[in-house]
Amino acid sequence: MLDRKTLCQQLQALGIRPGMNLLTHSSLRKVGPVEGGADTIIDCLLELLGPEGTLMMSSVSGNVNREQPVFHVDYTPATVGTLPNLFRKRPGVIRSLHPVHSIAAFGPMAEFFCTGHLEARTPWSPDSPYGKLMRNNGFILFLGTDYTANTCMHALEIEARVPGMHTRESSTLYVCDSAGKWHQLQHHWHSPKKDNYVDMEQLVAKAGALQYGVVGNSISRLTNAEMLRECMLPIFRNTPELAIRKLSDNDFIWE
Repeated sequence: MLDRKTLCQQLQALGIRPGMNLLTHSSLRKVGPVEGGADTIIDCLLELLGPEGTLMMSSVSGNVNREQPVFHVDYTPATVGTLPNLFRKRPGVIRSLHPVHSIAAFGPMAEFFCTGHLEARTPWSPDSPYGKLMRNNGFILFLGTDYTANTCMHALEIEARVPGMHTRESSTLYVCDSAGKWHQLQHHWHSPKKDNYVDMEQLVAKAGALQYGVVGNSISRLTNAEMLRECMLPIFRNTPELAIRKLSDNDFIWE
């Protein structure tokens, strides 16, 4: 079982350092057992980032859909694992208001990254948390997982205007914020497609934007989000089929 000291050492060796703006995707099953469980992982990350750093976690809610269109920022669980659900309930953590692709954040930049997500043109626009991350010295930790969980790729698809990634038809979703105020937005869903995001890792690593390291029982990854954008945006603009392939005749562009 992984103890806290070793966990912190492994995360530090991977490149986690004070002052980072860090978005985390995680698979605790692959990391393996940790003394103190998921709370120890959160504590280690906060300790390494220090008071100047901001910790973010994807809190995607796949349980909000066409048939169940209601999202409550305080009560709707994330469907991407244990870690974000523990993190989002901690004192001082805030959650962005997008009903499907929210993030939870804690630190001096938390408000900056979360504010405006509901009003963004798409969940991944430049003024979304993901767009901001790639423009404001952000990093992405793939803790026990890989680029299959790389939400920022959707932001690059949007910026590059790749056609056919989302359905032309949309649904009205209903959002309740912490003050009990209700909001509505129109959401276009993912269209059938097949991604090759994992194959893009070698290109990002070659550009010097990806570092690998052992954390617990598996390999984790740390990516410089600004460099990810610099490396991948030309590919999505010029040869998107290398990273993503649509599986329909849909040519809708959500922008």
